[in-house]
Amino acid sequence: MADASFDAVIIGGGKEGLVMGCYLGLNGMTVGLFEQGNELGGAACTAPVPTAGFLGNPHAEIMAFWMSPAYYDFNLGDKGLNFIFPEVLMSKIFPDDRCIVIYRALEWDKNSGTVLPNPTLIEKNLKELERISPRDAERTANALEKRLYNWMYAHGQIMFNPPPLPGEPDYLADLLNDPEGGFDPRYQFMTEWEVVCDLYDSPEMRSFALQWQYFNGIAADDVAPVQLATLPMPSFAGLQAFAVAEGGVHNVAHALQRAFTEQGGKFFVGADVDQVIVDNGRARGIRLADGTEIEAKKLVIDTAEIKQTISRHLRDLDMDPDIRRKVDHVTTNRSQLFWGHICFHELAQYRAASWNPDCGKARWVFLGDDDTDYLHRHYGYQMHNLRPGRWPEKVYMSELTTTQWDPSYGPPGKHVALVAEGHPPPASYLSEREWLQVRKEVGGRFINEWQKYAPNMTWDNVIGVNIPTPLDISQRNPNWVDGCMYTSNQSPSQWGKFRPIPELAQYQVPGIESFWMASGSQHCGGVGTLGFSAYNCYKRISQRLGLRKPWEEQARMF
Repeated sequence: MADASFDAVIIGGGKEGLVMGCYLGLNGMTVGLFEQGNELGGAACTAPVPTAGFLGNPHAEIMAFWMSPAYYDFNLGDKGLNFIFPEVLMSKIFPDDRCIVIYRALEWDKNSGTVLPNPTLIEKNLKELERISPRDAERTANALEKRLYNWMYAHGQIMFNPPPLPGEPDYLADLLNDPEGGFDPRYQFMTEWEVVCDLYDSPEMRSFALQWQYFNGIAADDVAPVQLATLPMPSFAGLQAFAVAEGGVHNVAHALQRAFTEQGGKFFVGADVDQVIVDNGRARGIRLADGTEIEAKKLVIDTAEIKQTISRHLRDLDMDPDIRRKVDHVTTNRSQLFWGHICFHELAQYRAASWNPDCGKARWVFLGDDDTDYLHRHYGYQMHNLRPGRWPEKVYMSELTTTQWDPSYGPPGKHVALVAEGHPPPASYLSEREWLQVRKEVGGRFINEWQKYAPNMTWDNVIGVNIPTPLDISQRNPNWVDGCMYTSNQSPSQWGKFRPIPELAQYQVPGIESFWMASGSQHCGGVGTLGFSAYNCYKRISQRLGLRKPWEEQARMF
């Protein structure tokens, strides 16, 4: 006899598990959610870093959960989840004190969820681009006429819908086949370097795009999914919005937990799920590591990274060996980052403020030169193969000083920034001893580079430094295999209808009824803490079981 029983059992209490629990609870189901760690949230976490008195978001910082349908379906704004939208979206500051400043040109209506472009700010961004490259400003303006809005529509539909089944709309195929869609069909086969060179003329714009893509897990010689390969394009017009989660990203988890428990959901932390119980081809519950058995009358949903699901939770299942083989070879050697925090007394005083005084007010500030030849030919290789004392000659770092918009992240008058550099090696490439030495070196690398652009960012201005390595990140959460912060590579073979492998792309394992998968492994990446894997998995569950469909009830686009 089971120790407890629920209509639905969810493995994992991160944002995906919480979003799924809310939607199942909306249908009157009893739901039990079991989290291995000591608190809910997963990547939606906030901690006292880099030192006491400060707050930092160790994983999710580029916040886009305001886009999530769950935000509106469960009134999360009334449950303590609020967002701050900086006026300056992003900037790239060059060593010669020039800069590119992009202003947020999307206006968000919190009550309706409507997002509309602001033509005045788009025009302002075009003028900023024109200061650097008149030709690139012209090309961006031309793109606005036909391709950017088509791209944004298709991208939204792909993010918030399951991979298409036969007979369902295929928004990517439609976009690529539409002569007015604005995409060159070659982009789906071109490296990021080739795409960037096709889209932009100037080394400044090309370097900006390449540097950003390293943070998105896409190196210059990688072939990326076409929408990710062109991700910088709408952003350079300001058609993005990087929000600040007021009080910390953990408020995403807190608000979802409140919505979940208001519907009768129950959660259990420190509950390590060891196995899914499958009987006669149907998932009937879970077994915890301590032997406790939980019955699932209707559904089991697993939000763990796919290798944990297949190799641990379903280890005794008689499964197609090809599925196990393919999952074993899901690649995770991209999306590693140095991603940590520095706190300091005085805001960075950028010399480039003489070019544009708003350069340091951007939500995301990129620092680096415009040497595209180095970025393409050398930086990615050198960074991916670094060893203690053997770093790339040049640094391409970024910073996000959250206390500019939400002072609660630090003591009065003090500041904290998330600082980052893209494309270090996976955790397994170096020994623990080597990573410990790298960890000692990386903080100095950032401080020494930062003061080249802002002379006041010396060690005298620094209060504390904490820059985790990919090894630290892999040890923080088992979903981040080898320190891969998107759970798997964002490559065409593992994206969209192939994610993570074609046999599992519809959130189920062939031959198992009532078992569903809703981890970040299951959809098009984890950027922005959106919870779209769970949302799209729920769409398939609702089709199968005839559950409520809020997107239809409210006549939403998705």
